[in-house]
Amino acid sequence: MLSLYKTINLNRLGLLRPLSITMSSPPNPRARKQPRRGRHSSQLASGIGNARGGRKVQNTSPIQNASFSTSASFAEEMSAVVAPPLSTAVPLDTPRFADLGAENLLNPILLKTITEDLKFDHMMPVQAATLRPLLSERVDCLAQAKTGTGKTIAFLIPAIQTLINKQRRPQDGISLLVMTPTRELAQQIAKEASQLLKRLPNYKVGFAIGGTNKTTEEKYILNGCNILIATPGRLFDHLSDERIINAFRNLDTIVLDEADRLLDMGFMNAIRDIIKCLPDKQKTNRQGMLFSATIAPHVEKVAHLVLSKDYKFISTIPKGEVNTHARVPQHLITVPNFSDVASAMVGSIREEMKLEGKDSFKAIVFAPTAALVDFYAHILSQLSDLPPITALHSRVSQGKRTTVTNDYRVAKNGILVATDVVARGMDFPSVTNVFQVGLPADKESYIHRLGRTARAGKEGRGVFIVTEAESPFSTWTLKEIQFVNTEADLSSASQVLKIASSMETHSKTYQAWLGYYKNHLKLMKWDNVELVRQGNVYARDGLGAPETPALYKGVVGKMGLKGTSGLTIIPDPPRVGRGGGSGGGEGRSVGGGGRGGVRSDTTGGGEGRSVGSGGRGGARDGGEGRSAGSGGRGGARGGRGGFSISRVA
Repeated sequence: MLSLYKTINLNRLGLLRPLSITMSSPPNPRARKQPRRGRHSSQLASGIGNARGGRKVQNTSPIQNASFSTSASFAEEMSAVVAPPLSTAVPLDTPRFADLGAENLLNPILLKTITEDLKFDHMMPVQAATLRPLLSERVDCLAQAKTGTGKTIAFLIPAIQTLINKQRRPQDGISLLVMTPTRELAQQIAKEASQLLKRLPNYKVGFAIGGTNKTTEEKYILNGCNILIATPGRLFDHLSDERIINAFRNLDTIVLDEADRLLDMGFMNAIRDIIKCLPDKQKTNRQGMLFSATIAPHVEKVAHLVLSKDYKFISTIPKGEVNTHARVPQHLITVPNFSDVASAMVGSIREEMKLEGKDSFKAIVFAPTAALVDFYAHILSQLSDLPPITALHSRVSQGKRTTVTNDYRVAKNGILVATDVVARGMDFPSVTNVFQVGLPADKESYIHRLGRTARAGKEGRGVFIVTEAESPFSTWTLKEIQFVNTEADLSSASQVLKIASSMETHSKTYQAWLGYYKNHLKLMKWDNVELVRQGNVYARDGLGAPETPALYKGVVGKMGLKGTSGLTIIPDPPRVGRGGGSGGGEGRSVGGGGRGGVRSDTTGGGEGRSVGSGGRGGARDGGEGRSAGSGGRGGARGGRGGFSISRVA
């Protein structure tokens, strides 16, 4: 079970001559009696369970109050990562890994690791569809597969087999490069790769991700790293060093995992720049693989960068399978004012918990910005009738993020309040409910958030809470979704306002609120004056602020609100050290706004992807949006943000 609330501050393919293969899902009447199968990152959970139900995952917090130093070794980082549990049953009629060994497609040592150490017998469908062509022909492929279906094993095994076939040595440099959108995914993949190399200790796995010490990463890469898992921003930063570029001289395989999300998060230019730094594909006969849950037009662009013209397209999503947003009951709660949102959230959570039962109620509450995540998490943490509360967003240290994701993954119940950092790619089993509080960035974000529930054939429910001003999003943007209109329960309004009034983050939350909704004026048919008026009402009636929170003059200018009446403006503070005034964020925007926000929470941002005066920001920290053009991680006052929260018994 999750520990008490922790103080945590934490995005049509026009295929070019592809061969298309579509997998169907055969019936599985004996799923409970099947032996262990090949799995995705969930396959490698530590501790071995019985062969029927998959590995047993103990419901304990693996690292209480973990805190990694920036110079933590790769081994230390990996020891803290808990792989998610099995989430998909495997049909008995899929091929066995031993079949690949019999065909001399798998090295005997690697096969023993798979079958004896990891206890994998039959392949999962995505593995059955991809492994043979990837191993025997070394084709390039674009594979459509959902998270939790075994795709990580599907691309690691061929890459490791190539490493063995070419007799690569540590001094030969990087043989496999995997690019992934987030630090958490990178760590999960690195964990699996390390376990597959258990009997091949000469090969080393490393990663290049944000939130870790760049110099330590550099040394590890240059000292004989054969497999590198990276987020694009941090990797591109490393490639300014000619020695790092040279480490890719023998690159045999490149993989883009969660390719659609990489592009949604604005990494197209970074990926293009990275590819330019790598050896020519024609000269090295490099194998390319793209794995993506959705196949959208922009995926084709990156496919042409990474894959050969005659790549294969393999879909492992059964024809006719209904998407989550078409089969999960979704309730729409519309409230008059923004000051009603928090109490509507509390009322809805309590109602859904009654239906599910507290012991198995496992929910994710999505909010637009890190500041609102902190605000809602604090409100919920003060309500003693709820299960444990945790929060997750981009402004967290890497060690604490690992702790939170590990704890929530194995928890039987609990509420995780988060931004879109967990909307895609993270596999949290048994999530019963998803609450979306306020506008998501776009339709795709709404759908991906909802996809955190009702996974692996299980049931789930969604709740979408909006104000009347935001209702055009549900009416028009999500017009194909059959919402169940549900009346808001505002009975906790006075209790919520009392808690909010006692908080010391009114200015931060107000600022973030203004910055986020500044980017949705057209949808809500507001102008700047109405935005500020609504924000001031929200600060008074929703946050319990005794007066309109003050904003720095520079912040107002960056938000595009200069000259707008109703603001309380104070002079900018003197610049100090790396605090700056422009931190990073999550999401997709650049420069002065876009979907995500102006800069960061300290300048009213809505978890924007990168910041600064242009592009993805000076630091180019890849997966988790801490890059900044003019100000480091925090902002003028915010640092990483947050406050101390203790759970009321």
